[in-house]
Amino acid sequence: MDKLRTAIRLILGTSLGNREIGRQLETAYNTIRRYRQIINDRQLDQDTMQAMEDPALRTLFNKRVGKSAGNRLPDWAYIHRELQRKGVTRTLLWLEYSEEDPETAYGLSRFNELYVAWAGKQALSMRQQHEPGERGWADFSGTTMAWVDPATGELHDAEIFVSAVGVSGLLFAFAVPSQRQEHWIHAHAEWYEALGGVPKITVSDNLKSAVLKPGRDPILNPAYKDMADHYGTVILPARSRHPKDKPKAEGSVLVFLRWGIARLRNRVFHSLAELNAAITECVGIINNRVMRRYQQSRRERFETIDKPALLPLPPRYEYGEWVGPQRVPPDYHVAVLGHFYSVPYRLVQQEVHARCTVTTVELFCGRGRVASHVRSERVGEKTTERAHMPEHHLAWADHTPERYLQWALGVGSQALTVTERMLSDARHPAGALNACANLQKLSRTYGRERFLAACGKALEIQSPTVKSIRSILQNRLERHSDGNPVRQHMPSHGNVRGPSYYQNEDTNHVG
Repeated sequence: MDKLRTAIRLILGTSLGNREIGRQLETAYNTIRRYRQIINDRQLDQDTMQAMEDPALRTLFNKRVGKSAGNRLPDWAYIHRELQRKGVTRTLLWLEYSEEDPETAYGLSRFNELYVAWAGKQALSMRQQHEPGERGWADFSGTTMAWVDPATGELHDAEIFVSAVGVSGLLFAFAVPSQRQEHWIHAHAEWYEALGGVPKITVSDNLKSAVLKPGRDPILNPAYKDMADHYGTVILPARSRHPKDKPKAEGSVLVFLRWGIARLRNRVFHSLAELNAAITECVGIINNRVMRRYQQSRRERFETIDKPALLPLPPRYEYGEWVGPQRVPPDYHVAVLGHFYSVPYRLVQQEVHARCTVTTVELFCGRGRVASHVRSERVGEKTTERAHMPEHHLAWADHTPERYLQWALGVGSQALTVTERMLSDARHPAGALNACANLQKLSRTYGRERFLAACGKALEIQSPTVKSIRSILQNRLERHSDGNPVRQHMPSHGNVRGPSYYQNEDTNHVG
């Protein structure tokens, strides 16, 4: 009774329509309409009905005329609509129905019998039940629409992607330049964005952009499958020549042909965006039109039944072109659109596929991604990831001036100065690089502290060479602090004349 009294208050005390009141109270639209008719016919007011006892009020509003045994028929269209919502059962709906007026309600078993009989008399298409938000159907309409380039006057034909979703059959349409896979996938992304979610299953037609090989075990287009994996939907291609596999798509195409394409047939469009704006407007009208069978629009049914059951919408999918397969050559670089990209060297002689977006090249072996590179337009050149290289290649890759300067900077200022002098003064770059490699060996052999001191001493005596630094370290002269050049002491021997011998002018030096 609380629901009945609330309905009466809303009818008399607000400007809400029958549909809005029914939606708020989860009561059939026809029931609210009948309540309003009784109030108007009998010119009842709020005070009068507030003073009435519950049995009298129930009899006034729920008494059915002309029905045998005094039982009132439920609103079967409402019952059928509510059964399509997740978790709603016939028993629950019977309880709600009987609570309105237990004296005139059918029992549960008779209620079920009457519902089955009513449902069996409906259109055959009604018998194909679907779970809320479970399935979506996608297809091209088979009819193109034209737009004119205002600059050239050239006429362009656009393909019309049409789809429907779930129990509601919410319609979506979108114009694309062609049926190629990038446009087919782009239309799906627009569809999912418009829904604000993703159906668990997407039933597609068998065009090449979707299915490479139809049949019992269909082979999906890799790009289409990649898109489906991104959104979490499962692609189920419809069987060829079985239109009942995708009835919502077929029905949506027919509806859009009548109320979209036909309505826009005499308009001239000057861009694809302008055409899509007009299509969106027509689709909005179709989705908001009340259907007589359900006394609700597609949009209303979608918002209450399908949308809560959709999968969450992930970030928008970025289309990528697939290249391959190809075997990894011995240099572990594969050619993708003219440029060479590295993969881990362990994959040599294995097959890989490449997925190319506007900004990225991804490489896959089997189902796993093995490499990702920034896309390069430099034909014939290489992009190499250090982690992909074997150890002996890494050593060679490090044999560059930049690597040695970076190493020297990390060791200390004296090492950096010596390295810069070696690289700038050398006649041949290869010789300078070898000298830098020898410097690294000295650093590892004698330790950072002694090596830096030796570099400082070599700079002090103006001899920043590998030979000098090695000699300084071998003779432990890096701590020698005076500014004189390092002198080698001659050994003492009877046949060796000392410096005093030549300082005595009176000595006859001729033997």
